[in-house]
Amino acid sequence: MKPRSKRTQSRAAAARKKRTRPPATIGGDPANRFVNDLLVREEAAKPLPDGTLPLSATHAVTKENEDGTVEVKRARFKLF
Repeated sequence: MKPRSKRTQSRAAAARKKRTRPPATIGGDPANRFVNDLLVREEAAKPLPDGTLPLSATHAVTKENEDGTVEVKRARFKLF
């Protein structure tokens, strides 16, 4: 009989444990990441001339800074 291996984990589990993913917010503030994600998903928008928001928007852009960042304010929950 062959002696059994002393491995405590499967090879796949050991490989997953070795792989590390950098945190999503490296080099940035989580609040900035949240706002950028809102802009990418088009959930933040400037109010229309009549003061309303598009139906897909959940946040209103309240201020645009000189460095290109924006400040948002929650307007409503997502309409499905």
